[in-house]
Amino acid sequence: MGLAKCKVILTSDRTLMSNYGNSLFYGFISTAPRASFLSEFVFKAVFNKVPVDENGRAILAPQGLRRIESAIIRSGLLKREEVAVIIPEKIQKFLSEDTKVIGISTFDPLGKGPASTTISGPFGIVHEEPFNAYYFRKLVSSEAVQKARSQGVVVMVGGPGAWQLGYKEMERMGIDVVVEGEGESIFPRVIESILDGKLKVPVRITADIQDAPKAEDIPPLLGATVGGLVEVSRGCGRGCGFCTPTLRKLRHRPLDAIIQDVKTNVENGQTNICLHAEDVLRYGTTALVPNHERVLELFKSVTSVPGVKSVGISHAELASIASSPSTVKAVSEILGLERHAWLGFQTGIETGSISIIERYMCRKPAPFKPVEWRSVVESAFSICDEYNWVPAATLIVNLPGEKENDILQTIELVETLKNYRSFIVPLLYVPATGDENKPMRFLEDANQYHLELYRVVWRHNLRWIEELANDYSKKNNPAVKFTIRSAIKFVRGYLNKKVEEVLDGALRSRASIYQTPETH
Repeated sequence: MGLAKCKVILTSDRTLMSNYGNSLFYGFISTAPRASFLSEFVFKAVFNKVPVDENGRAILAPQGLRRIESAIIRSGLLKREEVAVIIPEKIQKFLSEDTKVIGISTFDPLGKGPASTTISGPFGIVHEEPFNAYYFRKLVSSEAVQKARSQGVVVMVGGPGAWQLGYKEMERMGIDVVVEGEGESIFPRVIESILDGKLKVPVRITADIQDAPKAEDIPPLLGATVGGLVEVSRGCGRGCGFCTPTLRKLRHRPLDAIIQDVKTNVENGQTNICLHAEDVLRYGTTALVPNHERVLELFKSVTSVPGVKSVGISHAELASIASSPSTVKAVSEILGLERHAWLGFQTGIETGSISIIERYMCRKPAPFKPVEWRSVVESAFSICDEYNWVPAATLIVNLPGEKENDILQTIELVETLKNYRSFIVPLLYVPATGDENKPMRFLEDANQYHLELYRVVWRHNLRWIEELANDYSKKNNPAVKFTIRSAIKFVRGYLNKKVEEVLDGALRSRASIYQTPETH
């Protein structure tokens, strides 16, 4: 497909238009502060550009961008050659008098997501701008984008991070349209309005529940995705009070549609597949216990696609693991997992506090009761360890109403997990609906019990990080492998000493404050 008559350009910033050295979870490095020597060193080695074809179109792209590409073309609004998914460096090459829209997909444009907020920015460990915010700003403010905008091209932004962009941010950054929510149905309609000259800008558009496509209507991929990511389900259904995906109705895509997306990836050279859902183990059911046969059918079918070299998952719930260890065992057997060839996935512990669980996420432990949550977590970690699954688990700090005893219970829970291979990350609470909970700086505003939590988590991770990093990086190219392993040695040596010193000093300082009588 040539460059003529390209009416819609779709792209993402540098942190999303990368294959991360063929290891999808390295993408979290984009939440790190740019001011850090270590993060700059790792970023430059890992965040390689995605490959492009002979015309400059991206061979790999974020999955969400691929869905929008497909939705526009399937709507009949534009022909395939009139829509181009490209890397940001190629925008100028694709611009012409026919171009009407530059669509940008973003995940965390202002660095306000939980990981970015915790590590970077005004509340984070290092008060510097994260990579994701820097590269998003660099893209939207680039000469190519803003020159095109001055000539009448509409700059649209959508994706999971669109909630961060209000009218003030749009004016400051030169953005005409923001589309928030599931965009497959609404995005083509917005583009049609632009092509017809009927859309008045600036405007923010939020997709309603009726705009969310049914599972069978989620458009198929027309090209390969970063990380070989293939969506199998959308939504969650557990109803946690702090989480955006719970606002989406749970839907499972038909197996034949999933397999077609896998084949599309393989045909374009992406042979390592990552199945994406909020809980892959709940594929095929709306119940809160895995449908064993449907899950096994999914994994058997995907691994049987010719050319697939490996299959991973993005997320799984600890309650699903604890309630169906036979499913975990069977999936492990299908994937041929072993001690140093394990399955990594993201999950949420969030808290060890029963009262917090009952208040904000009472369905998270289901089919177990909230009072059983701590035993559910430990049981799930034990099952994972036995069958070579490795959780990358989050904790939430500063939930509204959090008290000292809530954190102490979380510390006790983390200590019970020390013998299970895993990685645990405490994240600052980021409200999904804009409540008025007082923001907390990760270090400066931490109480003594927060610091104790950080220390037990740090030591837990230090116990496992070298083994896990060595295993995870062994399939990377030599440069990425060297970079990651060098970074881990730096963490275990120099950085560990600094972290322990900072935590010890902060704990002594807090202790002296508590022990000093008040004077009036």
